[in-house]
Amino acid sequence: MPERHRFAPWPRARGLLVLCGLAVAAVTAAACTESLDGGAACPSLCPSKAESFRDTIVDAVVLDSSLGGYPTLGLSPFILIANRPDTVVTNAIIRFDVLPTVFSPNKGATVDSITAVDSVFLRFPLDSSGRRGTTPVTLEVYDVDTTASDTVTAVVRSLFRPDRRIGSLVVTPSAIGDSLRIPFSKSVLAAKIAAKGRLRLGVRMRGGSGQLRTVAFVAGAGAPTVVFDPSTDTTYAPQQISPSTTVPNATADVELAYTVYMISDLASPPPGAGTLLVGGFPAYRSYLRFNVPARITDSSTIVRAEVLLTQQASTFGNAAESVGLFALVPTTTNLVTDLRRILDLAAAGSFAGVDSSALVPSSAGVRAVNVLALARTWRTLPPDVPRAIAFKIGLEGSQPSELRFYSSEAPAALRPRLRITYLPRSEFALP
Repeated sequence: MPERHRFAPWPRARGLLVLCGLAVAAVTAAACTESLDGGAACPSLCPSKAESFRDTIVDAVVLDSSLGGYPTLGLSPFILIANRPDTVVTNAIIRFDVLPTVFSPNKGATVDSITAVDSVFLRFPLDSSGRRGTTPVTLEVYDVDTTASDTVTAVVRSLFRPDRRIGSLVVTPSAIGDSLRIPFSKSVLAAKIAAKGRLRLGVRMRGGSGQLRTVAFVAGAGAPTVVFDPSTDTTYAPQQISPSTTVPNATADVELAYTVYMISDLASPPPGAGTLLVGGFPAYRSYLRFNVPARITDSSTIVRAEVLLTQQASTFGNAAESVGLFALVPTTTNLVTDLRRILDLAAAGSFAGVDSSALVPSSAGVRAVNVLALARTWRTLPPDVPRAIAFKIGLEGSQPSELRFYSSEAPAALRPRLRITYLPRSEFALP
């Protein structure tokens, strides 16, 4: 991962102003039809020197880099439970730090204490498009609660051991529907409720190759839940426990990060020298900053602008299937030098008229990303706002596909470039 840099504070209002400027300029550029005939309306009064369209490829990238660890811990809408020994191996962690001690039988007016539990399941909503594997695998549930510092990945990983296993289920990933229920020990849940304790579960896949993509929303419907009967009386309605956690001396966003999240035992290789990486697991994002001559951005009408990226073939993950390449538009000023901060504050490329592309990771060659609407905003931006673009992958952090491109450190013919077609402003001439 590239070195983190110090950054100066940056006013939120300034960022909103820059973002609004990008959006307005992009819409205006897309909506306007420009007249490209200089002086034709009044040749005798304002004669001009005729100009023709110019097409150029500019080595305009002055900085490019890749940064890993995306999405931010706990902020992915999905989590990946995978056992693909040649690609990626991940485990899911779900915390239930608030357990009920009473219930209302069949949602009536009375309240009873929970003294026994039955039919205990960990329930996951599934994204069916993320199912992989046609042979049976075993999903195992572990008690990963500990008094040690369990915000440290190594500590949590050490708790996936036989004496901590409390449930399991054999499934065929490709045959599962839109939800999954894994049974686990009712005595473990009953003991934690009686002790007014907490329940922290880890899930991993073993025995075969496969993957499942589960929904991970915490603040709404769709989060993983624990479902159980609050009594041995089967006429009572099941109870549901939603994820929650408390991290000592932590902010709300940190607590959110550790409520439902993933840890990985096997991840994608880093980009290496001369390479920009987008995607993988954990996912990378790539950033490019341009220095385009003012005679193009300020003194001409741009009619075509493309970022040219030379793709390298990748064999990692789902290499033969297309994946989305999404643009981000950085909006910070030169005062912000921390790359992660720059990427975190970037706006979706759609705000600046940059559409997504579908690429196949295993293919290679030059790829052109249309940035015309974005390039037309550069003339209107303040001088201290870098002309830049960044890229992320579709389903970032919940699937292992990656896209690799040559960086500015590669041989000249392979480096990222800008292809621009423009019409210089007409030069007035004496009659």
